[in-house]
Amino acid sequence: MTVETIAALATPPGVGGVAVIRLSGPNARLAGVALCPKLLNAPPRRLVWDELRDGEEVLDDALAVWFQAPHSFTGEDVVELHCHGGRAVVAAVLQAVLAQPQVRLAGPGEFTRRAVEHGKLDLTAAEGLADLIDAETEAQRRQALRQLGGALGERFESWRHRILALLAQVEAGLDFPDEELEILSDAKLAEGMRGLLSDWDSALQEEAGRKVREGLSLAILGAPNAGKSTLLNALAGQAVAIVSAQAGTTRDVVRQVLELGGCRVEVADTAGLRDETSDVIEREGIQRAKLAGKRADVVLWVADARTLVLKGGLFSKAVPPTLQEPPPLGLLAECRALVVLSHADLVSHDLPKNIIFEEIEYPVLALNLQEAGAARRLQTALTPLVQAQAGLAEGAAWLTRERHQQAVRGASAKVAEALRLCLRGVGNGGESLAELVAQELREAAAAIGSVTGRTTSEDVLDVVFSTFCIGK
Repeated sequence: MTVETIAALATPPGVGGVAVIRLSGPNARLAGVALCPKLLNAPPRRLVWDELRDGEEVLDDALAVWFQAPHSFTGEDVVELHCHGGRAVVAAVLQAVLAQPQVRLAGPGEFTRRAVEHGKLDLTAAEGLADLIDAETEAQRRQALRQLGGALGERFESWRHRILALLAQVEAGLDFPDEELEILSDAKLAEGMRGLLSDWDSALQEEAGRKVREGLSLAILGAPNAGKSTLLNALAGQAVAIVSAQAGTTRDVVRQVLELGGCRVEVADTAGLRDETSDVIEREGIQRAKLAGKRADVVLWVADARTLVLKGGLFSKAVPPTLQEPPPLGLLAECRALVVLSHADLVSHDLPKNIIFEEIEYPVLALNLQEAGAARRLQTALTPLVQAQAGLAEGAAWLTRERHQQAVRGASAKVAEALRLCLRGVGNGGESLAELVAQELREAAAAIGSVTGRTTSEDVLDVVFSTFCIGK
């Protein structure tokens, strides 16, 4: 099959100082030389300056470079033309490039797809590259860079190699039928399968990768007029929510996307929670607020410091403070909630550093939300909660996509069945037990290998690269 040469604008469309037009394929250098003659004698990886020409017409003054296969991003011959970034210049140069023999416009993600096909990247690294390009926060950048560097691919390859090692042990039973049952009853075989199942169960419980990639949710909850909307405005640095002395002003959930602790966080200001209201709309707002709190990764419970009840006027561990309006049962969860005491400037006594609800102790931040430094103090207190939910401390290679989770679920089902067959100790339909177990393990290895591209069909590649844009 003839491999076509592809070309596309590799930088974002629009006006800029420099635009890069990339070509990849067997005719990339010939096409580049047609526009930039100095490329003919230029060594690989050496930038040259020349006029870009379409026949006799000068299109631009530009820099050009070529990368000789296999030492390029795609593993093919690659040419890059670094021209000026005006729309007319880019259109003229790209049109001249596409007019060259056997050169066509690249499809979405086709450069990266060719890199995968030539072994320059595996599929997880390709997804990491896409995430790195789209990264909006520091946490997203770090996670994408780990994935691009091969951390997630190495995790899946380790699992695949462990399956293949078990498969080799099982296939020994096919080579030596007299020893089949003895091989399959080996405790190390069952132990290896159980170890994989345990690892996969833990991996499927992980939420950090998804949370970093898609963003976390933070719900601001509390009684009416506790200062929830003022707190959102302080975090956002602008008047996002309406602030009023009238109770029940916020009826629906007001959302604002912010960066906290290096993570993308969608902050939701909610309706004030109270037991009784005759307003049908407010009642619906309260239900939505509770739902937002249950679904949130982090919860801020805002309470007016003046509603804090101190027994005997003092706070101590032995006599914890209470609130006149405590959170509804089950709305707060350990390690993901912070209690903010607003109007702290209006309270004369010392305020506690922690408070207890439902026998769980939560950290307390006392604030005057009108002070200039309130937002900074709040962000500082929130950062460890957000980062803990995002799993940033571990720096591990997380499963970041549903595709990864589906592969692990599929492999887990196959290995579980293989383990069941081994423990049962008999075959079906005249087939040897080793044949049945080996087939389950082969399918498990194929499922895990599909994530990195070791055993990937065209359909899987189409799904992965459907999210890419032209030029990637």
